[in-house]
Amino acid sequence: MGRQVMIEAAINGNAMRELNPNIAYSPEDIARDAIATCRAGAGLIHFHVRDPETGRWVQDVPYYSEVYRRTRAVCSPLLWPTFPFDGTPQERFSHFVALAKDPATKPDLGGADLGSVNLATYDRRTKKVRGANFIYQNSYETCRYFLETSRELGLRPTLQIFEPGFLRAALVFLDQGLLTEPLILKFYFGGPEQNFGLPPTLKSLEAYLEMIKDVRSNWFGAMLGGDNLPLVPTMVSLGGHVRVGLEDYQYADDGKLSNPQIVERAAATIRAMGRQVATIEQTRGLLEV
Repeated sequence: MGRQVMIEAAINGNAMRELNPNIAYSPEDIARDAIATCRAGAGLIHFHVRDPETGRWVQDVPYYSEVYRRTRAVCSPLLWPTFPFDGTPQERFSHFVALAKDPATKPDLGGADLGSVNLATYDRRTKKVRGANFIYQNSYETCRYFLETSRELGLRPTLQIFEPGFLRAALVFLDQGLLTEPLILKFYFGGPEQNFGLPPTLKSLEAYLEMIKDVRSNWFGAMLGGDNLPLVPTMVSLGGHVRVGLEDYQYADDGKLSNPQIVERAAATIRAMGRQVATIEQTRGLLEV
């Protein structure tokens, strides 16, 4: 059998049902989707909790707790929540701390977005930018707090890389001893709808891999604002793992796929390449969590 390839599914994010009716809002629906997506082949699940009626992104710990309890009653993927854009570092990470107090709701991973970036969207048909005044800000000290708190909670952090500077920051924290190998890296590429970072190409992946050639890591390729499935063969052939899901791209004009359907397609490609889709236990072993 070939190399084990992990699949992460980001199942809802901030995306709205107007774009795709399969996007989960309530804790019950989020857990149901996480279970079905896990059964389709995803060993990692990333999720946001939402107001069950409006779909508005919220940070309610009881909602998070319900998702963890409902999901873990059936299966055990590595579950990790998001954190908000605004507030102090302590406020933004407070739900990780609260959830970690109970083994039944403790996240499987910590996390940090290792820098600042303009996360605007661009409509090429109308030539309009949405979110032109928004800057997603994470200073070195903010990142340090997220990483130190993850370590205190006993959580290996997933490191979100939106721009090359984010990866350089990760290497600084590794050099300082705040991070340990193997790093868990998520390379986010800007698709047609997201005008940030490197484009989703072979050369972009190679540029990142050159930066970590001497570092032991598990890296995942993701595309925000575009279909990542066509890039799966390139990622896998370079030794990477795959992130997909309705948070990153809603397939509004591409069949309104569900998360299990997206994961099934990624898994089929991985197997067709002679690789294995990593099980949950294999995923835990590879990530050393």
